[in-house]
Amino acid sequence: MIVAAAVMGSTNPRTCRRRWKDAWRPGTGSARRRGNRVEIRRTIDGIRRSFYGATLAEAEALAADAAREHRVKAANAPTVAAFLADWLERRKSKLRPPTYMAYECHVRRHIVPAIGSVRLDALRPEDIDRLHARLGRSVGGTTAFRVHMTLTVALGDAQRRGVPVSPVMRSVHAPRRSGREVPTLTRVEVGALLDAAYGDRFEALIVLAETLGLRMGELLGLSWRHIDLPGKRLRVAGTASRNLDGDHVVTLPKIAAGSRTLRLPQIAIDALARTERVAGTDLVWPHANGHPLPTTTFYQLCWYPIRERAGIRPGNFHSTRHTAATLALQDRIPMHDVARMLGHADVGTTIRTYAHVTHDSTEALADAIDARYGPRLRVISGTAPEARRGTRRGTNSENPDVPTEKECRERESNPPTLPQTDRKKRPPNSRERPGSAT
Repeated sequence: MIVAAAVMGSTNPRTCRRRWKDAWRPGTGSARRRGNRVEIRRTIDGIRRSFYGATLAEAEALAADAAREHRVKAANAPTVAAFLADWLERRKSKLRPPTYMAYECHVRRHIVPAIGSVRLDALRPEDIDRLHARLGRSVGGTTAFRVHMTLTVALGDAQRRGVPVSPVMRSVHAPRRSGREVPTLTRVEVGALLDAAYGDRFEALIVLAETLGLRMGELLGLSWRHIDLPGKRLRVAGTASRNLDGDHVVTLPKIAAGSRTLRLPQIAIDALARTERVAGTDLVWPHANGHPLPTTTFYQLCWYPIRERAGIRPGNFHSTRHTAATLALQDRIPMHDVARMLGHADVGTTIRTYAHVTHDSTEALADAIDARYGPRLRVISGTAPEARRGTRRGTNSENPDVPTEKECRERESNPPTLPQTDRKKRPPNSRERPGSAT
């Protein structure tokens, strides 16, 4: 009531209560005193905003101006297709070519055909659900998640620029990523792959992929000037990618951790020593035009023929990177060293993505559990429960020196009993008198 009195300019509580009640109208929001100013809160475009003024009328005038401005902007709000076209043009010079091409593909193939004709301020959850349904029929979960995030980034940029945007993305959950695990090769399959690649033009490429886990772009962009065979060092300083003109070029790594120096194993040194240099280019495995090999050409010339000669399971080339990380962890290489080998800035990425649980590691885990609890647990194999009914409970007829399960449990669960003199005496009750009989 004191706040109302201060706002309305009256000192009588009864009078100001009546005036405040007469002045309040539905839709005017909540008003309160903030020091020497009056704050009124209104919901505009789904967002709760505060307006301040010296009096209640002044604060209401500011809120009315903001609502009127929003209505004018909403009348001229662009459609999703028009805004995304302008957004891609503005972001073209600021994004890496692979990122821009991914955004452009998401907009052209998925977002615009589904909700391109809807205005930004008129987007509803039903529109986003229609987009998700279209994605569910055509692409996998990971691609659907990336398309959803592309739309989220674009709408966030529109809101920062003052374009009226419906807050629909806050109430819609992103599609769930697909949990498909990349299969890794066994040690036998890795040996067969290396044997099949021996003497091939791409032998060193397969060896580097299986031992150091280099990416395909890092291998196709590798130059001889970054290889030091006498010093047993290899410098990863670039990655092969395609620019916006469609040409394959070597660019800098996406993150700083991608630039790294690795020590070459002897098997990689021998394979690189057998690799012939191509005149006119510094690339180790160039195309006929001197540029890096395209991905499709690499699969046709290198991966598919060598994989067929090895007779291993079908899989893409990226499985060699997962295999290198998994085998290194099985060999008890520290996690941070494996992350540095792979070019990860965060060790958690190595654990979540590239550390696979194999059959051998599961067997080793079971053996470790048996070794840990072997002295406590007796596993009697090949003996039916009926054959043990005549045995006296609590005894081991096979080996009397081995303690039974009951004895082991009694030793650990029953601590030795202290004498009466060593026990802590119960403190006297505060209601009892000292020396009185209980």
